[in-house]
Amino acid sequence: MNLPAIAAALAAAVFFALAATLQHHAAYHEVVHRLLDVRLLWRLLHHRLWVGGQFIDLIGLGLHITALHIGTLVLVQPVMISGLLLSVPMEAALDRRRPRRRDLTGVALATAGLAAFLVAADPSAGTSRPTGTAWFVSGGVVGLAVAGLLVLSHRTRRGPLSGACVGLATGALYGFSAALLKTCADLLTTDPLSLPLHWQMYALLGTSAIGMQLNQSAFQHSSLASPLTAMTLGEPLVSVIIGLSAFHELIRTSPPRLAVIFGGAIVMSYGIWRTSTTQRPPASA
Repeated sequence: MNLPAIAAALAAAVFFALAATLQHHAAYHEVVHRLLDVRLLWRLLHHRLWVGGQFIDLIGLGLHITALHIGTLVLVQPVMISGLLLSVPMEAALDRRRPRRRDLTGVALATAGLAAFLVAADPSAGTSRPTGTAWFVSGGVVGLAVAGLLVLSHRTRRGPLSGACVGLATGALYGFSAALLKTCADLLTTDPLSLPLHWQMYALLGTSAIGMQLNQSAFQHSSLASPLTAMTLGEPLVSVIIGLSAFHELIRTSPPRLAVIFGGAIVMSYGIWRTSTTQRPPASA
């Protein structure tokens, strides 16, 4: 187990959790906008709380890049879920209330399921630069998944289930961005002058921008636990799939380990369900 990569990923998760709490507080109490409406980001730029969350996000991003550089995609991305355990009490403290038991149970189950997966999978490194075909297939699958989730969110309208759908879509985009980030980080350390010549850098900027917009839209739908749990689990799920298929990273596949991995997936799914059924009255402008 790569302990330095896990430590960097854990630290990044804490900063990301704090940033998400601040951004959610600002977005949830903002005027409701449609998905991909850039006016939401423009309004949030005038919130000091939201801007402060962005600075904290940058610190987490630096730690995230460090973790991806020294660790595998399959290892680093699942560890990022640990910030969920802090997000719910952080949100409650900001709202000056007690954490909801259902939210706490949901994020605890999701985190436990992921921990079981991480121990059982015991991932090992692969390549740092996938082929063009692997990128094309991965991007196509992620794009179709994001589109389907956004359609489902539109049909379910505003609420925790809709927030979970947008959160999953955001997590899928962030998972693909993490794969791009891993390749860009490798280029930055081995041949930094050539980085602007590679399409991965521009794809990373584009997917990150769309992901940020969807992220804030998801925060407008419900309390923090539902969209953030779906987002935080969707990101490692997509990262694991891309890591195994495009980066040729490996996980242990003995029958006992597969049983633990499967059980962890069920527990994580149940955690998402619990947070997506927590009701909270919609905020007014």
